[in-house]
Amino acid sequence: MKLVLLIVGVFAAMAFAQDPANVLIYHDVSGGYGDTVDTAAQDLWPSANVEAYTGYPTAQHAAFNAALDGGTDWDIVVLECWYANTNDIDWVSLLAHYNAGDFVIYVSNWQMASGTSGQAALGTAMGVTAYTSITSVISHYAWETSHAICSGVSTWDWVDPGLGSLNNKLTVSDATPVTGWTSSSSAGEAGICVANDGYSVISGFTPAYSAAADVIWTNIYNFMWRDTALQRDTWAGIKASF
Repeated sequence: MKLVLLIVGVFAAMAFAQDPANVLIYHDVSGGYGDTVDTAAQDLWPSANVEAYTGYPTAQHAAFNAALDGGTDWDIVVLECWYANTNDIDWVSLLAHYNAGDFVIYVSNWQMASGTSGQAALGTAMGVTAYTSITSVISHYAWETSHAICSGVSTWDWVDPGLGSLNNKLTVSDATPVTGWTSSSSAGEAGICVANDGYSVISGFTPAYSAAADVIWTNIYNFMWRDTALQRDTWAGIKASF
């Protein structure tokens, strides 16, 4: 009876999932690009506390790190890094939080392979094993067209094509590719991937300067915050009750 009541309570919570309470964002802004990651969260979740820090044009790495571990219980943490150096971000702490299931995380980072502060270690934990930098502008494709992240996205092109070279092709272990850099699923060509916790997202595609940035970011947020009662710590509690 205890288990039945617990499961009923969980699915009731799913039906009445509310806005996240606290969302933490680190992102770059340059040339008119980069604000959508912030504004989409505010528009989608008007009751949420959304704190945003920029690596460029203002180097707010320390402020982001302080917020990350300053005592706030974050529900979602986002890092959309495509301009500023990211080595001053506390990637070791982000890895620890991910492994503990403390919050849902999104990360896209042009330095995931070349960074010296643990960027790749977080990617490995999320289910990605290798990164190939893109040095020219190439097309992007939806591999799982029915996936929530792809819903209503009519184009994966860039507003400014020159910025398309700041992305990465991903090789996955147990992350699940949703989009990629070839017209059909191919090894080592993944773009946006669902991490191995089933909720977080790791991406070699940067929504910031895409033509459909608003739609893509809304989709990513909706996917990450769906059925919030069934995140990893909750499932651990359910399994412990058997």
